[in-house]
Amino acid sequence: MSEMTKADPDIASLERARPSRRATIARLRAQIVKRRIELSSAALMAVATIATAWCGYQSARWNGERADHAALASRAVVRTAKFTNLAEQKISFHTQLFGQWASAISAKNTALADFLLQRFPDPLKTATSAWQATMPLTNPEAPPTPLGMSEYTLTETAQAALSEETAVKEYDLANRADDMADRYLIFTIIYASVLFFAGISGKFGWQALDVTMLVVAGLVLLIGLLIMFTIPVA
Repeated sequence: MSEMTKADPDIASLERARPSRRATIARLRAQIVKRRIELSSAALMAVATIATAWCGYQSARWNGERADHAALASRAVVRTAKFTNLAEQKISFHTQLFGQWASAISAKNTALADFLLQRFPDPLKTATSAWQATMPLTNPEAPPTPLGMSEYTLTETAQAALSEETAVKEYDLANRADDMADRYLIFTIIYASVLFFAGISGKFGWQALDVTMLVVAGLVLLIGLLIMFTIPVA
């Protein structure tokens, strides 16, 4: 009986120690989970920070390309206007020459007509010869003037068309570069949300909520990186 009395305090002390041990283990587990959350949060924030810097760099590069293409487009527009103006001046001059020649023909002033025809500049001279071969006085399908013949082609008109094509192409490239810059800029906002969610994880003191914020940050970062890798780089 005395032995059982002596053993009772030992049993009671062991029973009191068990809850204390469980609490210690629970605290250790909570600390481990918190530590893992903090490490994961730091890793996510580091990746998001690097991705944000990369997006800012790419956005600046694409903005630079947009400016370059816009400048080239503007120069092409100026050249288009220049060559178009020159072509119009030539057409006006050739029209006057042809009118004088037609008037000489109508007046049966052969000497003046031959004088003017010999001094027609190309391509008016070549086009007039081809136009005469169509018998315009008797052929209703003949063009009304040599300026309507396929032989009448001005270098300035071709250069104006080429410059206009270049301007359209450069404007398209400028718009594309602007779109790429905007896309990378949007990703900086996405990665800022990653920094926000990763930053507040571990601050609530409730593991379920902390882990939820961490998972949200990880998913947003993963999706953002996967989409970003499909966008061309400058």
